[in-house]
Amino acid sequence: MKTRLFVICIVLVVLAGFAYGQKAPAPATPDAVDQTISDIQKQIDRNGYQWVPGRTSTAQMSLEEFTRLLGYKPPKGYDQWLDKQPRLTAKAGALYPTYFDWRDSAIVTPVKSQGNCGSCWAFAATGAFEAAIKKYDGIEYDLSEQQVLSCNFYNSGCDGGWAEPVYELYEHYGAVLESCMPYQADDNVPCTQGACQVVARIASWQYVANDVDAIKEAVLAGPVYTGFSVYDDFRYYSSGCYQHTYGPYLGGHAVVIVGWDDNSCGTGEGAWLCKNSWGDWWGGLAGYFWIKWGDCGIGSSTVLPLYPPAPVTVTYVGKAVTEASGDGDGTIEPGETATLAVDLRNIGPVTATSVKGTLETTHPGITVTDGEAIFPDLVSEIITRSDPPHFTFAVDPSVADGSQIDFTMIVTTDQGDTTLGFYELVGKYDTAFADDVEGADNGWTHAGVYDDWLRDVPAGDCPTDPLAAHSPTKVWANNLSSGYAAYADNYLQSPPIDCSKLEKTRLQYARWLSVEKGIYDTARIYVNGNMVWENDVVNDHIDFGWMDHDIDISAYADDNPAVTIRFELISDGGLQLGGWNIDDPAVVGISMATSGDANGDGMINLADGVYVVNYVFRGGPAPTPLESGDANCDAVANLADAVYLINFVFKGGPPPGCP
Repeated sequence: MKTRLFVICIVLVVLAGFAYGQKAPAPATPDAVDQTISDIQKQIDRNGYQWVPGRTSTAQMSLEEFTRLLGYKPPKGYDQWLDKQPRLTAKAGALYPTYFDWRDSAIVTPVKSQGNCGSCWAFAATGAFEAAIKKYDGIEYDLSEQQVLSCNFYNSGCDGGWAEPVYELYEHYGAVLESCMPYQADDNVPCTQGACQVVARIASWQYVANDVDAIKEAVLAGPVYTGFSVYDDFRYYSSGCYQHTYGPYLGGHAVVIVGWDDNSCGTGEGAWLCKNSWGDWWGGLAGYFWIKWGDCGIGSSTVLPLYPPAPVTVTYVGKAVTEASGDGDGTIEPGETATLAVDLRNIGPVTATSVKGTLETTHPGITVTDGEAIFPDLVSEIITRSDPPHFTFAVDPSVADGSQIDFTMIVTTDQGDTTLGFYELVGKYDTAFADDVEGADNGWTHAGVYDDWLRDVPAGDCPTDPLAAHSPTKVWANNLSSGYAAYADNYLQSPPIDCSKLEKTRLQYARWLSVEKGIYDTARIYVNGNMVWENDVVNDHIDFGWMDHDIDISAYADDNPAVTIRFELISDGGLQLGGWNIDDPAVVGISMATSGDANGDGMINLADGVYVVNYVFRGGPAPTPLESGDANCDAVANLADAVYLINFVFKGGPPPGCP
């Protein structure tokens, strides 16, 4: 009998162990919770702290359930990067009230619940922004945290995130209402923000120095986002001034600071008043809590959302340049006059009225002949072209082919002024290489660590990738179905390109790139092993549309018969964004002048002498480029060059060209 009982006990133990391995840990029993509360209270009393533990909504959760709520997870190296950023600091000699609470001004929106999802970062950043809107506009919006989970550019979700994914979305797209995208505590819900009305946009955000007065200065402007470290005892918080007392570190959490009390933890011992996102039933203060200044790292990652955005923000989109007078070939060349139409976009919420542009340049040989253009009213987010007759400018014959003409345009509106810059290239560029990416690989090769380069149709599966090619259907890109790989080091390289007899060579292509800041991930372009472009070290690079990227590569490509272009991506183990998307790559340049070939037919003969005579004495077309008519190398094309050519052709004289 004893043997049977022993065997049964062994079987039960084994089954229990198997079941434990298959199921999540059970929540603590009420008795166990009460014992823990008692232990914490004893430790609080021994330490002389000022808070009260209790049987809260999180107290009986299993450890796994509770840690799932802790979603403040900035990318690798974020704290070190943040230390180098400009931060809001306290004003010298500023005096602050001993007690402050934004709830007294009714700008703080209600406490929400993030549910079974580590989306505290989304709720904290959204909660601070809702308060900023209500403070300025007097409107209480219930913004959609689901929009943030489903649509942010960084793929941050229930596994964690930080403030920037929220504010980047609110800056570049805008915030929509909860009623349009209801919260489902699920980051797999499709992004449907396009079907919703944008109700607000953020202007920007300000990082805040981690000291008490600086945070007070920020909070006086409005509630702020912040993060802190959560230990096991925090889930038992009921009231009072929390200080870490008991238990291990469990994770990071993001909340909203809405006020302070200089004496919350005792005379001269202050605390922040924070709005949580675990429902208004959590704790004993209707979803709020007090935490001592500096405890658990509170305040180390504080961000103040800035609102409202400027009512009008005018940006340059593009231009259309046509010949007003010239040879009619569609290219702006020396000696011609051009008409310049400019496209603008207003990304502010208010329509820009009485819009006028004034065009200027300091480039020698360029004369702006009509420097003013009128624009229709700039409705928010609508690309708008200048009204005819647009701008006009004249290019003197002395301007060299391939010159880059930098323009400045001052845009005035009833709502304010903006200065924009852009450039135009002068001269007829010849194409050494062009690829529409549609057919075969055309000599392109790719390799490296975690090589994920593809030539295919984009589908926009990564939030920062395009939905369609620049033209017509395919692109070269890093992984088209998700972000690029962690710890990648790969490249896409062109076939050798013959740039013989070309100068002022340029790489031109359509780019849609998203990559983390350069201290973590690098996107670079090399020409024959020489770097000609790389992403910014300090800021993430996210293109929100196809960008025409034009790079001067003349230092490495001019008159070079074997030029290779390499697009490179190197990533760390942190965030993975969309990477490179490349379309319509081309290499172009100005044909180098052949001294004596005045008519540009590739030969030097009597016809060139006749061409020069016709140019000098009869007002015929100038040699293109002008240097091709300079047979004797005296820097001018005149009768002496015609004589020089005749001497070479008929009398065996020295050939044209400089020694």
